[in-house]
Amino acid sequence: MRALISVYDKSGLLDFLGECGSSIDEIYATGSTGEYLKKNGLSAKSTSEITGFEQLLGGRVKTLHPMIFAGILSDETARSAREKDYLDFDLVICNFYPFRAVSGGSDTGKMIENIDIGGVSLVRAAAKNYHNVIVLSDPSDYGMVSESIRNSGVVPENMREKLAVRSFQRVSDYDILIYNSLFRVFEGGIPDSLLISGINGQKLRYGENPDQRGYLYSDGSGSGIANAKKISGKELSYNNLMDSDSAYSTVMEFDDPACVIVKHNTPCGAAVGKNILEAFEMALETDKESAYGSVIAFNRQVDGSTASALSHLFVEVIVAPGYSESSLEILVKKKNLRIIEAKPGTIKGLRVRSISGGYLLQDELTSRFDKSDLKTSRKASDDQVDDLIFAWKIVTHCRSNAIVLARNGSTVAIGAGQTSRVEALRIAIAKAGQRCIGSVMASDAFFPFSDSVELAGANGIAAIIQPGGSIRDSEVIAMAEEKNIPMYFTGKRVFLH
Repeated sequence: MRALISVYDKSGLLDFLGECGSSIDEIYATGSTGEYLKKNGLSAKSTSEITGFEQLLGGRVKTLHPMIFAGILSDETARSAREKDYLDFDLVICNFYPFRAVSGGSDTGKMIENIDIGGVSLVRAAAKNYHNVIVLSDPSDYGMVSESIRNSGVVPENMREKLAVRSFQRVSDYDILIYNSLFRVFEGGIPDSLLISGINGQKLRYGENPDQRGYLYSDGSGSGIANAKKISGKELSYNNLMDSDSAYSTVMEFDDPACVIVKHNTPCGAAVGKNILEAFEMALETDKESAYGSVIAFNRQVDGSTASALSHLFVEVIVAPGYSESSLEILVKKKNLRIIEAKPGTIKGLRVRSISGGYLLQDELTSRFDKSDLKTSRKASDDQVDDLIFAWKIVTHCRSNAIVLARNGSTVAIGAGQTSRVEALRIAIAKAGQRCIGSVMASDAFFPFSDSVELAGANGIAAIIQPGGSIRDSEVIAMAEEKNIPMYFTGKRVFLH
């Protein structure tokens, strides 16, 4: 076989060529790749022997030449011709400049220099002519090809097809990454064309339910739940990942040590404390029943004492930025417990959802608001204001309609996912019982009527935070005045469907 090699990532290349042995009897390589091969004792001719020129423009042009592409694209008839002006290639090994490594920044100079032109063209050409050319566009493909060559001396058609599909996928991923990165820097906002690339696809046991297929794809950022490291435990399910993302997104709202407990993609307990053990114990008190089989997230390293407390509870997943050795000694004994380590500080930029016939895209929901306007004559105490802000952060991550009751940096009760706002409050009050007295309340949207405020006052709720914006705001404020409840407007609705 005659091979054309031009790679940025040289990992595994020498081993691959060694395993193929004499099956590859002639190699043409571009500049640095050729030097690398020769340095390691392999014979390689320069592509300049075919093109008639050394690389141009500081290496920007090396392989963009008719004689190179004729040798890759030639079909069976052309390859059997006795006289021709070009050399046929049987194998193309090529990967791209590392655009992803600079894609997250704002240095457009670095971005432009890392946009591969020739490599992408070589791979596309070789993948198009997969009947006649084997294309290797990533070191992860080397193993199956070298094994096939060692065992049978050939690479079968079905393997060539697979390699071609993988190569077109990698070209597409590369182009989409370039588009999204340059759009972010040059224009910003939401694009007219939505291009999403998910890589490293993993088949899950099933989707939300056993009769649905489920898959996980990474965005390539290396952060977030999709890129988290599973330290121990059973395989993660679709629902585990959904709940883990919800819990992790919520807990990362806080600077102080925090714990968030999630069930069915909505919080059922949350707290901040002096340390994560205290935060966990307070969060658990919100709804111990719902915490059974939950996902629990922390924004600090899990220590031994917290792990010991967790060990007495049936939990599906624990998510944290790290784990002490003593905590892992305890937690790994629970074979069904999934232990996940996720990089802290990850905030998703956009939220995408599919609907019949298309997609919906919006900015990621956050709890941030510019200011809170006091709408009543009575002010909340400093501690109550802290609790109002805490409750607002939690209600932002609850399914609408949602009400959160909180006190002393901990949720007291949560009523979420209701079609009626006052019913969400009734549920929260029923769960809270006597703990409702003296708590504060956050609502994810305005109160359409004054009945919720009247109910809050009747049950000892001490302060309220809500977006405002109802045509009956004056009635709602008047009821708060009547019940002597401080009420603050954020001016921002936080629906979550």
